Amino acid sequence: MNTGNGIKALAIIHKVLLAGQVLFIVVSFFLVSAKMIDPVPEELDRIFQVIALVLSAAGFFVGATLFKNKILMLRNMEAGAKEKFSLYRAACIFQWALMEAPCLFCIVCFFLTGNYAFVALASVLILLFAMQAPSKVKIGFHLGLRNEELEDL
Repeated sequence: MNTGNGIKALAIIHKVLLAGQVLFIVVSFFLVSAKMIDPVPEELDRIFQVIALVLSAAGFFVGATLFKNKILMLRNMEAGAKEKFSLYRAACIFQWALMEAPCLFCIVCFFLTGNYAFVALASVLILLFAMQAPSKVKIGFHLGLRNEELEDL
């Protein structure tokens, strides 16, 4: 990668994943509000609510915990900035996947049930996902890198 492209590429990946979630919820919202979908029975709605809450909490907390552990390992690692960044990128993508999967599940549940509580939960997950956007400052702080090292990423 050329100088500075690694961080830009990671930011683009994050934005694309975020845009996919937002687009999916908007399309689902339109289809449900236009009454193009027949809702599933109420018994399934309650089951979906429990599953969505458990998946959302687990995805967020497990992702955050594993990411934090990986960051602590990377800070203490005797490696170059590029190698650390490569492992950091993998940790970010893994954390984002653990956050995005429950969000997509919530949107599918909303699509199937028409229950707006799923939209609320998915919106919270989307907001949390958006807050995880990478930046030079965050990456430098997480990895303990100097500005000169960040410029080479």
